[in-house]
Amino acid sequence: MNEITALKAMHKKQRIYRKASIALFVVIIGVASVGFIVFPKVLPGMLMQMMMVLVMGAVFGLVFLDRVSFTLNKRIYKKDILHDYLFTHSKPEDIHKDIELVQELVVTRRQAAQEMKRG
Repeated sequence: MNEITALKAMHKKQRIYRKASIALFVVIIGVASVGFIVFPKVLPGMLMQMMMVLVMGAVFGLVFLDRVSFTLNKRIYKKDILHDYLFTHSKPEDIHKDIELVQELVVTRRQAAQEMKRG
């Protein structure tokens, strides 16, 4: 398997995690918002605070969606030498760039990391 094929597979899986994360975060925010509006006096204070923390986490996840999907992909995706190398030298925002450009960036980042180790 070459790097371009591996990057395409990684980005495809990251897009799946990204879409699933968006859906999950929006559902969490929607359900909690309905709870805040419909049942503000009925729900216990502790449950309301837990819902607020959950909503804040969901909003935080939406703000940093690329990082969340990249981290999920990095933890769940299969581990071998090529994918470990690509995950090490990739960044979350690489999903929005062209595959050939990402491959060049990975090589450049690897060379820069080697220079940092030497110097």
